Formats: sequence, C-alpha cells, structure tokens
Amino acid sequence: MFPLSALLPVLFVVTLMMLLRHFLGSLAWACLLAVITWPLHEKLLRRGWSPVGSAATLLGALLLSFSGPSIFLFNTLSNEVSTVERLLGQLNQTGVPPPEWLASLPLVAKPVLAWWQEHLAVPGGLNTLLRTTAGDLVPHLTSTVSTLGPTILANALYLFLAMLTLFVLYVQGPAVVKYVDRAGLRIVPNYYAVLRRLFPLSVRGTALGLCSVALLEGIVLGIAYAIAGAPAPVLLGVVTGYMALIPGGAPLSFTLVSLLLLGQGHAGAALGLFCWGAFELFLVDKFVRPKLIGRRVELPFLAVLFGLLGGVSTMGVIGLFIGPFMMAVLFWWLRGGKVDAMVAAEKAAAKDNVAV
Repeated sequence: MFPLSALLPVLFVVTLMMLLRHFLGSLAWACLLAVITWPLHEKLLRRGWSPVGSAATLLGALLLSFSGPSIFLFNTLSNEVSTVERLLGQLNQTGVPPPEWLASLPLVAKPVLAWWQEHLAVPGGLNTLLRTTAGDLVPHLTSTVSTLGPTILANALYLFLAMLTLFVLYVQGPAVVKYVDRAGLRIVPNYYAVLRRLFPLSVRGTALGLCSVALLEGIVLGIAYAIAGAPAPVLLGVVTGYMALIPGGAPLSFTLVSLLLLGQGHAGAALGLFCWGAFELFLVDKFVRPKLIGRRVELPFLAVLFGLLGGVSTMGVIGLFIGPFMMAVLFWWLRGGKVDAMVAAEKAAAKDNVAV
C-alpha cells in the first residue's frame, strides 16, 4: 500500500502550484535571472558592497538592459514613421507602378498585374485601398484594443513581482540557498551533481549563448541590411537582434527584409541578402550557438539544438533554459552519473554551511 507520508508532500506541491499558477512565470524568471547573474553579485560582495547595494545595482542594470533598447527602438520607429508617411503620400499622388519582375511570374502574372493596375497604379488608389482594408480590420482591432489594457497591466504586475522576487533573492541569497539545499538533499538523488552543478552551468551557458548570438546576428545582419540598401537598417538590425533570441526569429527577419527589397525592385540585393543570411544562420545555429551553450556541460551540438527547439515549442521562452538543462541531465545520466572532484568539493563545502 502506498504510504500516506509520501503522498502528502506531492499533494502539497501540486496544491501550491495550482495556488500560484498565475505567478509561476514571475518566480521562474526571477530564479533564472538570479542564477545567471549570481557570479556578478558574489563579485560585488567580495569587493565590499552591501547586499542591498549590490542587489539594487544589478536590478537597475537589468532594467536598463531591457528598457534601453526598447526606448531606442521606439525613438527610431517614431522618426521612421514620418518618413513612411511622406513616402505613402507621394505614392498615393503618383500611383505605385508595378515592379518589372511581376510580369515574369508564372501563371499569376496577368491577374496580379490587372489587379495592380486597377488598385495601385492609379493616383489615389493606395489611399482607397488602405481605407478599405482598415475598414475591414476595424472590428478586429476594436476587440483587440479592448483587451490590450488589461493585458499590459497584468504583464506590468508580473514584471514587478519578478523584479521584487529577484531583489529578495539577492539580499537573502544565503538563506534561500540553505533552504533549497536542504530540500534538494531530501528529495533529489545526487542533488549536488544534478542541480548544484548542472543547473547553474546550463542556465548560464544558455544565457551566454542566446545573448551573444542575438547581439552578433543583430550587428552582422544590420550591416548586411545597410549594404543591401534596406530602409532603416539600424532599426531592422535591433529588431533582428531581439528576434534572434528565439530559434527561427533571425531567418524570419532577414527573409522579410529580402522580400521588402524584392518588392522594391532590387532583386540582386534581395537574393544576396537572403543567401548571406542563410549562410550566417547555418554557421551560427550549427556551430557558434551550440558550442557556447554546450561547452560548459559538455553537450554535443545536436543535444543543445533539440533542447532549445523542444523547450521553446513546449514551454515558450523559458523553455530555452529548461530544454538544455534537461539534455544536460540526460547526458550526465548516460555517462554514468559520476560525481567529479569539483562536485565533491562543492558538496563538502556545502555540508559546512547547511544544517540538515
């Protein structure tokens, strides 16, 4: 018969997760950010900073790193909007001539050209098309806007709770680690090898790989956009960097920019940009990203790749960190689950600090 003493902790954990189900994302992000930035916190403490001062500094740096690019993005976008408005006004007055490559499309060239000549090539046609399209979208936009306010408020609350939790984790770090170690030693076999070593290493490796690759792709593709003659290359580069944080975001970005160039009649530049983006993406996804993420926990690049894709497809953005960690646990188990000298040293040091 299943003992009741073993069932009660499981029921308690399930009930607690149901109670906090709306805030588990905030707690998870706070814990992930604490694990990623904990070496910086310890370095500041060793230099004589107080826990509150270190926590406030790191929290401010994180908020600035998230809000700074967003402010730049909105500022650049506001400057580009006026340029787009002038361009649309000019095209509306003169009409939009069909691109030359449109006539070479198989099967659909004649009907597409006829539609283009009727709706876009005539003066005022662009304005009429935009009004008609906007009128059709108004009911959908109205329903979306009605839910936008509560969504923004809810996300602001979740962000505030995540930052507050992160601040408490910084300040009360030793006490939190003590309780986590106590629970881990009671529940998880080989706790020090699986959680104390693999989890921080895999999370920090994933963060390093994702941020480094996003920055690299934003810069490299932003330069490629400028060379290809794309409009607002800096803005597009920032957007590409954000999109590169998730698998599949960077190829979507440079493909859309290539299509934009193709629509403007720059077929050579569009083809060159797409080929360069595909080549750069192949190098980054097959070699750079898996090496940055997997070298800390000795994971092969296929394991890292499938861990990233599987994590983000099942758990969203937070799965980018959970997927590689699960792969690291799997390969640790496949290699025999041996605790090396560093893990043994960590365990011995932790025993001096944790009263079990």
